[in-house]
Amino acid sequence: MKWMNYLVIILLFVFLAANANAQENDPLGSATDAAAKVDIGETMADDLFNPLQDQKGSATPVIMGRNVPENLGSSQPKARLLSPSNKWHLDLRDTMDRVVELEMYQSNDVIFGKGTIAVEGDARNVTATGTTTGNKLNLDILTDELSLFRLALTMNGKSLSGDYHIYSASYVPGKGIAMGKIS
Repeated sequence: MKWMNYLVIILLFVFLAANANAQENDPLGSATDAAAKVDIGETMADDLFNPLQDQKGSATPVIMGRNVPENLGSSQPKARLLSPSNKWHLDLRDTMDRVVELEMYQSNDVIFGKGTIAVEGDARNVTATGTTTGNKLNLDILTDELSLFRLALTMNGKSLSGDYHIYSASYVPGKGIAMGKIS
């Protein structure tokens, strides 16, 4: 038991000696610490003592503790909702026949919505997201059971057609064809 006490004491001395040696061998340590403290104080002083003005003296909102100039005029138009709501009907055909009914919204080139997918009369909830480029539409439909239908469609007026791939944790991936319409 005494040898263990000696071992603990020796390790304590080694630790203290190494710590003292590290502090002595850092010639810039205290100077670096002091310079850092001064720099932080000078940098923060502007924000702390003049929080509601920018360098030009204009009032700015404080966000997350930092002054950010208020942008009164944006160079880009805000994204606006192009369509309030559209009903989509899609027939998906592979080894099974599925019917998808969606309520979709569009903002710029992004589309999103929710609805149901029915297989042999059993309807399940889905969410849908995608993008449009010209008459091309990439659409992902995700079921509550985490089956993903990734569609690549072409729009011709209000008609949709193309193909899709199915990804699922419960069955082997597959592919099929899709046809539908927007009303």
